[in-house]
Amino acid sequence: MIEILANIQNYFFGHYTQWLFFIIIFIGGFVAIHIISKYVTHFFDKVDLDRTLEVFIEKIVKIFLWVIFIIIVLSNLGFNVTGFVAGLGAMGIIIGFATKDVLSNLTAGIFLLINKPMKIGESVEVVSIKGTVKEMGISSCIVITDDQVFVTIPNSKIWGNPIKNFSRIKKK
Repeated sequence: MIEILANIQNYFFGHYTQWLFFIIIFIGGFVAIHIISKYVTHFFDKVDLDRTLEVFIEKIVKIFLWVIFIIIVLSNLGFNVTGFVAGLGAMGIIIGFATKDVLSNLTAGIFLLINKPMKIGESVEVVSIKGTVKEMGISSCIVITDDQVFVTIPNSKIWGNPIKNFSRIKKK
C-alpha cells in the first residue's frame, strides 16, 4: 500500500505542471464557452430571426465549442488526438449519409425561417395543400386545412415547391 501511494506521489510531483496547466485550461475554456454563448445570445437579441432558428444555432455553436475544448484539453494531457479528430470526420460523413433526409429538412427549415415566405397565421398553399400556417419548426411546418385537417409537411417538400401566400395579397 505504501508503495502504491509512493508511485502516485511520484507521478503527481513529476507531472504537476501538466496538471496545473490542465486546470487552468479547463477553467479558461469553461469561462470562454460561457462568454461566447452569451455573446451569441446577445447577437440574436439584435437580429430579427425566428426564435427556433436562434436556439438551433446557439446549440450548434455550444456543441462545436465543447468539441474543440475537449480536443485541446486531451492534447495537452498528452493524448494523441489525431485519431479522435479523424474519427469525428468519418463519423460526420456516416451520420450525414444516414440522416440526409433529416438534414435536408433542417437546411430547408433554416432557409424558410430566414427568407420568411410564410408566417404563422397566414393563409397559404404549399405542396397542393391549402390552409393556415399553425406552426413553423426547424424540420417541418404544420398547416390546418380549410376543412380542419391537421397536416405536417416536411420542410424539404415546401422549399422545393412553389409557395402561394394568400395573406400577403394587397386588395384595392
